[in-house]
Amino acid sequence: MFFFFAALVITITLILILERFAKPATKRPFSYNISVLSAMPTLVFYTTIFMISYRPLFSALATLVVFTGIIVVNNAKVAILREPLVFTDFALLRQAIRYPALYIKYVGVGKVVAVVTAGLAAIFSAVSLEKAVIVRNDFDDYFPLIIYLAVVCGMIFAITRGPFRRTFADTLRRFGPTANVTQDRDKLPLVVCLIFYFFLANEPEHKQQPARRRLERRVALRRRPVLDMPRGDVVVVQSESFFDARRLHESIPRDLLTTFDACAAESSYQGRLSVPAWGANTMRTEFAFLSGLPSEALGYHQFNPYLTLCQSPVWTVAHLFRSMGYRTICLHPFHGSFFDRKTVIPNLGFDLLLDLADFADAPTFGPYVSDTAVADRIVSLLEADHPRPLFIFAITMENHGKWEKGRLDDQPADPAIGEAPLGSPDLGLYLRHLRNTDALVERLWRYLKSRPQDGTFCLFGDHLPPLAKVFDAVAQTDPRTDYFIWRKNAGQRRALDTSADILGRLVLDAALSSLRAEAAPPEQEA
Repeated sequence: MFFFFAALVITITLILILERFAKPATKRPFSYNISVLSAMPTLVFYTTIFMISYRPLFSALATLVVFTGIIVVNNAKVAILREPLVFTDFALLRQAIRYPALYIKYVGVGKVVAVVTAGLAAIFSAVSLEKAVIVRNDFDDYFPLIIYLAVVCGMIFAITRGPFRRTFADTLRRFGPTANVTQDRDKLPLVVCLIFYFFLANEPEHKQQPARRRLERRVALRRRPVLDMPRGDVVVVQSESFFDARRLHESIPRDLLTTFDACAAESSYQGRLSVPAWGANTMRTEFAFLSGLPSEALGYHQFNPYLTLCQSPVWTVAHLFRSMGYRTICLHPFHGSFFDRKTVIPNLGFDLLLDLADFADAPTFGPYVSDTAVADRIVSLLEADHPRPLFIFAITMENHGKWEKGRLDDQPADPAIGEAPLGSPDLGLYLRHLRNTDALVERLWRYLKSRPQDGTFCLFGDHLPPLAKVFDAVAQTDPRTDYFIWRKNAGQRRALDTSADILGRLVLDAALSSLRAEAAPPEQEA
């Protein structure tokens, strides 16, 4: 048993030291980490591996490899997205394997390969060279392992789904977690913070059921149309990584977003948009726009509302349009399984989801379906005979990172942008895609203006692009994107900085303004 405890103490000490390298740097002293709470994840993981292998050195190395990997991924996320690792990121592990271009490239293929290779080599060496302290010869020798796993699994069930669920959650809350991950990381070690968030995000069923019943009644009451009069089509485009990049530097071409400027000048509302994400996590802004709920209202669900919250119906602006007789369509030219949109989108009030399978023959610009193809598909939906007005919500994909060398080698160069504006080839590629977003605006805006019918057109950016080096070089710290809401023959035109959770109400205000003698904008907090 000496080797068991010696390896355990060394492992806990090394992990406490590794914790000091986790980003963002915390203000708490090293001695603050020396507690049962800090040591508990290491103790449980190490003991589990030891009970399986009976090899203390192997257990120590396996524990160190796993915890080191967590810190490496966390630091990469902080550097790119300015946010520490959260528990919902582990739910994306399967997606990272299926779509490595969206995840692993940001961490760094070299770092991933180095950690995995070093870990496998160390574990292989330990297993090969270290003899088990207890040799199993008969089936009876596995009883301690079976009993241990049964106890651990039983405890996990009891505190996640069983009778101690609420008591355990209340105990965790006594440590003061706030659902503000940056603030909590200054109080709690990284892995402890991940575990806290995981358990606290699983709200007891008795709390969820009344809310679900109220939601179901609300949906049932509003299914039939409430307005019996002609209404115009509504098109909303959530543009991937869109913002007015001309703010970065005067050397960026002023004509980059010419049509965007013209459309915004004629819009009912236009301005800067506060979004709940930086560099990634499209679904956060997506959900904020559709639901009208700010991040702070979601608690621990704010990091990925699609993971559990939206596995059942959630009332959204799409439900409201459908209750007014609209046919609601969501377009996203990527895999429908990504973020489980095939399940989530119908729960958010959409009659139809058009995903990558529906864009099989669409042209690409770089690795993803082009913005022009998305605009053409929207126009084809509007041109088709449809007895009901349409609410179309499109989530573009063309300008998704990573913007790496060779991405647009098959496309003609753009001399006005150049290869490396501000010394960044990545920014040059991003700006070329941004010009295509302007072409999307032109295609849809010109079409909607040319129709005799009324129509509303909104475009907004989901988050800033993950170009951390560029932003740092020009001291860009403002996380806001840009938006406009244009309506044909609109009377009022207003510059208004707002947030993604308010934007849906502004779209409704613009789309339905023809029904009122005088349109009044919703309340907007300063």
